[in-house]
Amino acid sequence: AINGQSSDKIIKIGVVLPLTGSQAFAGESMKNSLIIAQKDLEDKQNLGKAVKYQYKLIFEDDAFDAKTAANAAQKLISVDKVDAIIDAYAPIGNVISPIAENNKIVHIGVAFDPKIAVGEYNFLLFTTPDTAAKTFLAELQKKGIHRLGIIKVNNQGILSVDSALAKYAHDYNIEIVSNEMFQPGQRDFRDLIVKSSKTNAEIYALLALSPEIEVLSKQMSDLGLHNQTTVIYFEVVPNKSVFEGLWSVGYGKISDDWNNEYRKTYGSDPGFGAANVYDAFNVIVAASESSDDASRKPKTEYIANQIQGMSEFDGVLGILHINSDGIIDTPASIKVIKNGKMVVVE
Repeated sequence: AINGQSSDKIIKIGVVLPLTGSQAFAGESMKNSLIIAQKDLEDKQNLGKAVKYQYKLIFEDDAFDAKTAANAAQKLISVDKVDAIIDAYAPIGNVISPIAENNKIVHIGVAFDPKIAVGEYNFLLFTTPDTAAKTFLAELQKKGIHRLGIIKVNNQGILSVDSALAKYAHDYNIEIVSNEMFQPGQRDFRDLIVKSSKTNAEIYALLALSPEIEVLSKQMSDLGLHNQTTVIYFEVVPNKSVFEGLWSVGYGKISDDWNNEYRKTYGSDPGFGAANVYDAFNVIVAASESSDDASRKPKTEYIANQIQGMSEFDGVLGILHINSDGIIDTPASIKVIKNGKMVVVE
């Protein structure tokens, strides 16, 4: 028993995050955010609001490595007996997705790749590639930009965004004049930049994670190409001042109250995915709490069906829309980097 609660009233949520390695800055922020989510739920209970079950978080470090993530998921399921798993980034969500489905464990990934949501138990809580691409292309059209260059890393989530840009570009009278790909870990982009620059793109979308995106941006600037933007990926960078003054598509406006709570608790701004995992936790709670039987926790099948049955959810990322594929779509917005922070262009 935990705090006097019998174990059949405790819903265990396993969390697989990059707490070490190249994405640790984001993993740490997501972990912090989930600790706030749990505290907010306890505060509700202390205020006398009825919460039927207890929610226990169990964190595992995947070091941003797919094999490590798969092992972490297996351990959470077989040893810790979790009811749900939350994770982040497409390469991680893609390996955990079939494991969760086979074991009938509710799984919410924070990433772009829609394949993660395949199955009855799998969900994705992120801006969809279609939403992100259309927001981005509409802004190019508004700015009178017609020739787009893309430089991207080989990563499932990024390739989903890339294919959405290709799918809709024509609708917005945009021509993708160059599209270059590199492998994770690459650090010298000069040949690729020179090749891309010969196509006379008016602007370049840099589709990459940190630290590659910063290195790529600097090498482009050194070669005189300052016309850079991205779709979401400036959000993933720990030190955004390297992109000072640049616009891009970011997520929608995060609740001020939640932003302030995070800052007050940790003395810094929430990082990439922090608001997403907070909402993911609360989606699982809302689905579980809808059960009529307070004497024992609902089965995972019930929780998954309840999530799928919600058409929308009011989260700190705004109103989230849940479609029949299990994708919980979050709003996107145009942002500009001012004083090292991403600010929504109203």
